[in-house]
Amino acid sequence: MNDATNLGTAVVTGATGGVGALYAQGLADRGYDLLLVGRQEKALKELAEKISKSSGRTVNIAAHDLSNAGELNTLASRLSGDSSVSLLANIAGTSSFSPFIKLGSDDIAQTIAINVTALTQLSHAVAPGFVERGKGTIVNFASVLAFRPWAEFNVYNATKAYVVMLSQSLQADLGEKGVLVQVVAPPATATPFWANAGFNVENLPAKAVMKSEDLVSAALVGLDNGESWVLPSLGDVSVWEAFQSARTELVKSMMNGTPAERYTKG
Repeated sequence: MNDATNLGTAVVTGATGGVGALYAQGLADRGYDLLLVGRQEKALKELAEKISKSSGRTVNIAAHDLSNAGELNTLASRLSGDSSVSLLANIAGTSSFSPFIKLGSDDIAQTIAINVTALTQLSHAVAPGFVERGKGTIVNFASVLAFRPWAEFNVYNATKAYVVMLSQSLQADLGEKGVLVQVVAPPATATPFWANAGFNVENLPAKAVMKSEDLVSAALVGLDNGESWVLPSLGDVSVWEAFQSARTELVKSMMNGTPAERYTKG
């Protein structure tokens, strides 16, 4: 352990998932102590022991179901009162692959609770401390599906679009206060997420699916570089820049109090 390298405590939700565990390891290797958040206490303890042994960092756990309002409030209160927290990685996510009219109400509620409510409330818990200290990082994992809806991932699509829009608002609000709000938007990634959602990832073209190790490696490089947007599979950044520019022009064109001619009677 190198005591000279201490970047504070990084909180990682969804820590026992394939991406979360790898990302947590990468943060520890960079000098962060960790608070690992997940539902399965046994798995959290095993991961904490593994990362602590390999990195020499202090690794604590918090076993919570983030879809449970009471447990979420408990975690949020803990984070808001912990001045050692310097990074929050909102990686926990869930979905159900189903036509909208066949989607269960419990599945809808859980997807929104974890992907939207938990991410928002935990970000809200750490943000005041980050602003007060003039530094801190919030990493929100979104998805390429935030930009390209897939019918059977209907609610998931919407929650990830929310993550993008909230993050962009926070970038404008908190960026000048020393807080980095970063969005990671991966393509389909080979993790248990797909099976849990009820979809076989092998049905996708092999070239469209990224290895979890590659995703995490790219995400951590983006973190090292302090990037606001990490697009692991996008080779030509000018495509993203054109998208952002087109969106800006769209909004400018719509900020007009006069009805468009096609909507006026002749």
